[in-house]
Amino acid sequence: MTRVLPPAPGDPGRIGPHRVTGRIGRGGQGTVYLAESPAGARVAVKVLGGGGGEQTLARFHREIELARRVEAFCTAQVLEHGETDGMPYIVSEYVDGPSLAQVIDERGPLRGAELRRLAVGTVTALAAIHRAGVVHRDFKPANVLLARDGPRVIDFGISRALDATSTASDQLVGTPPYMAPEQFDGREAGPSADLFAWASTVVCAATGEPPFGTGPVPAVIHRILNAEPVLGSLDDELRELVGECLDKDPRARPAAMPVLLRLLGHPAERPSYGTGHEVLGEGRKRAAPPPARRRASRPVIAALAALALAAASGVAVLAVRAAGTEEPAKVVAGEEGTPSPLARPAIGTMPATSTTDLRIPGTKITLRENPADPERVTTYRDSRKKAGGAPVYLRRGDSAEFRFLGTLMTAVAAPGGARVAANPDNKFELGAFDLIRLVDPAGGPETQIRTVDTPLTTFNPHWDRNGTRILLTIYEGFGEEQRSRGFVIVDVASRTARVFRVPDDDHRSDYVWGADSASVLHSGPDGSVRFYRLDGTPLRTVPKVGALVLDDVRTTSLGTVFTTRCQERPDDVCLWDAATATRRAVVPIGKGTTFNGWLGDRHFLGTVTEGRTTKVVMLDLRGEVVRVLADGPATELEKISLYYTLR
Repeated sequence: MTRVLPPAPGDPGRIGPHRVTGRIGRGGQGTVYLAESPAGARVAVKVLGGGGGEQTLARFHREIELARRVEAFCTAQVLEHGETDGMPYIVSEYVDGPSLAQVIDERGPLRGAELRRLAVGTVTALAAIHRAGVVHRDFKPANVLLARDGPRVIDFGISRALDATSTASDQLVGTPPYMAPEQFDGREAGPSADLFAWASTVVCAATGEPPFGTGPVPAVIHRILNAEPVLGSLDDELRELVGECLDKDPRARPAAMPVLLRLLGHPAERPSYGTGHEVLGEGRKRAAPPPARRRASRPVIAALAALALAAASGVAVLAVRAAGTEEPAKVVAGEEGTPSPLARPAIGTMPATSTTDLRIPGTKITLRENPADPERVTTYRDSRKKAGGAPVYLRRGDSAEFRFLGTLMTAVAAPGGARVAANPDNKFELGAFDLIRLVDPAGGPETQIRTVDTPLTTFNPHWDRNGTRILLTIYEGFGEEQRSRGFVIVDVASRTARVFRVPDDDHRSDYVWGADSASVLHSGPDGSVRFYRLDGTPLRTVPKVGALVLDDVRTTSLGTVFTTRCQERPDDVCLWDAATATRRAVVPIGKGTTFNGWLGDRHFLGTVTEGRTTKVVMLDLRGEVVRVLADGPATELEKISLYYTLR
């Protein structure tokens, strides 16, 4: 159990709304108190030294707000933060258990399964921390608490927050025996520095000493920079992983997710980074380009945390073989049961005017809406640097509120809004396979469904009109070498993924749904559009119509059409009858206007930049602006992607 002392003379009776009941400890960062929240729950409150002016404290609170986004996978959650007598404080979940440092000091090193559980739990925590865009920067045995339900990592994000209140530019942030080489020469400590500290902590847990020893700080730093680590009696598997994480070059260290995968028995490649794939599609229309960087996201961490728990406790993990696939597609996490199909929503016509204004929190972007709109913003992604980690937010039903959903993912609401498909960005931190995450906006159970195995990846989910299936495009390669290789159809009811490789597919473009979602379409490299059955066999090819705009086939005021960039005039949009492939209309797109797909049954979505302001606009079939749907600073709308979907 955690050692708790009575409050000392001079200790506060209350910190914010929390009643202080004891003192947990005091260290270089500040004093930690046991307190009782207004709801009667036990919480840990850390009052930090330093303080500072208004701007300094504002920076501190911004850093801690990032830490609040970290999910509770083997971490002690940050609940809130504030100031008392000019001193900042942080309130976190109370974990009743000794620190790893205490256990090593009192009982000696850990062995066997106990050591392995520690390694799995702590690297799971780091994966969750890094996914939220946070770097711990002071990972060590004292910041790992051993609770009854497993290890919990604490104090993530505090070191960077303390930087905001420090006036010393040369202050050493961290604990030297667990710091990476780059932290001693002024370089920024990234996630790889946390993996160095994790490996050092595992060695200390196994041997009683960190890999580069202890003693005078200059001597420890010299050994970290120049000597080989001492790994003691670590077994071969864990020894190899720890050795890789202690590489003096941060670029050579694996990331947290591949380390976790390998600990769980999955061989994983080193992380590799490429450019993202910018696309459009029905139910996923963006008013700003998505960011290119890929990193891990919450679905993988949730799934792997479940696997780690299953390995430790014997809990079963559901696995389903998908019929008709090239390779088995498995549900890697989720609840049993079959969700009922969603009601098929009508598309309808967008009203010509807006009646309400909604400001996106933390931005100067205003959504101009009408309660009768059949399509509206349901998710948005904030890729501004100050947002940290490209967070994605999901609208709460018909309200004006958005809740944090995760980071570095493409999240698309189903028609009707009863489910959300979330596809992670960084496929190569997933390890051996890719997946799609199904989220219940009402807070019900979530499911992760395995799609393809590496080196293949999937991108850009398209819901069918019924909200019962998801179409994903399979890709291979990076950047300009990236090419599509087929498609995946995910069935929500059966929680299976059917994988179809298309032999002649060698073009960098998305698959989209055909009429009534009974077929799929794909652009050819020569301006043709190819139609395929849902089993991947070809139906027909329509030549010389231009590249698909990556919007699904739509039932519109002009009939059921597919939409392309006109081959002879690529700035304009051509509408083609889906059955006969005859051209129904040409929509001129004005100079300076970006086309973003259909909106309702007779309008299009576009963006126009005028000076320092960007407007999201609704265009008619003549290409003329009918209505402003959103507006804000161009610098913000360049980095914030708005996703319009059927309500």
